[in-house]
Amino acid sequence: MKYFKFFPVLVSIIVIFFISSCEKEDAGPERKGYAKGVFINCEGAFGAGNGSISWYDTDSVRMVNNLFETVNGRPAGDVVQSFALAGDYGVIVANNSQKIEVVDIESFESTATITGFSYPRYFEYSGNGTGYLSNGSFEGQVYRIDLREGVVTDTIEVGMGPEQMVISGNHLFVANSGGWDHDNTISVIDLVTDKVADTITVGDIPVALVADRNDNIWVLCRGQVVYDDTWTEIIEETDSKLVRINSATMTVDREVVTGQKGDGFNPSWLAAGPDGDMLYFGEADGLYEMSIDDSEQPADPFLEGNFSAAGIHPQSEKLFALEITGYSQSGKLHIYDGVNLTSSYDTGIAPGGVVFAD
Repeated sequence: MKYFKFFPVLVSIIVIFFISSCEKEDAGPERKGYAKGVFINCEGAFGAGNGSISWYDTDSVRMVNNLFETVNGRPAGDVVQSFALAGDYGVIVANNSQKIEVVDIESFESTATITGFSYPRYFEYSGNGTGYLSNGSFEGQVYRIDLREGVVTDTIEVGMGPEQMVISGNHLFVANSGGWDHDNTISVIDLVTDKVADTITVGDIPVALVADRNDNIWVLCRGQVVYDDTWTEIIEETDSKLVRINSATMTVDREVVTGQKGDGFNPSWLAAGPDGDMLYFGEADGLYEMSIDDSEQPADPFLEGNFSAAGIHPQSEKLFALEITGYSQSGKLHIYDGVNLTSSYDTGIAPGGVVFAD
């Protein structure tokens, strides 16, 4: 008799479970937006105001160009120098517009436009809605920025013409390229005090840097080229090189000369593989792949070609390489599986950086 007493209750529970299951099944997938994929910052033509962000969807294998303008109804800015992921945000640095655009990474809608910079270059996220922006073509500054409030909260004086930055431990390493002058140093900022804790001399014109699997810092130094008064003859040139900084001792413990003096090429980009054990950089004859344990540049490039930037996708391990084809037409994204080209896509004008958000 007890069984029949509770039978209606049991039936009700089964019905509720069935309805609930059906509702979940009919709800469909969660809205993904733009939080997953590959972002490409495209400079555009100087003075034209047509800098842009291209977005490649790795799931549907499609390219969306002019993403910021499509979503927000206005261009991203003049000379889109760089793009950075910052938690729930993306940060677009528009150099000649002297601003940064903060976007919601899911919708890509602008949440703040921060202006008042003289020569903004790169943004590095430190967590909790805060990050750092390098700025300056001569005397350099690093600005601490609260992305949630859209305001600058501190200014830190660094070397001349600061470019890329990277965080290792509690320190922010800043490459001081000299901008329109000359520099050969790395400023090391203590993220606890927001003060410069050390200045390390590297090679001439350091422009890019990455942290490897051991948290050591690799710096790409372009080398200095000095011309005569007519700008037709080189009267002085220094080596392009990769320099390793031991992050424990804050000293340089390795130098690898890259390229060849007199080849007319100054490297400008550097990337690390997903595991931090390989380095990728461009030289006059192509894209090089080098182990962090090597003491010399490989004899031959990994890929021949002139690439403006490249990176290894952390999941697929495919190589995403960018090509500038001019400043009045679309650039190119080339995707390689090893050395085999698998696909190419048009991007915005003058693609200069690739960021993975998978």
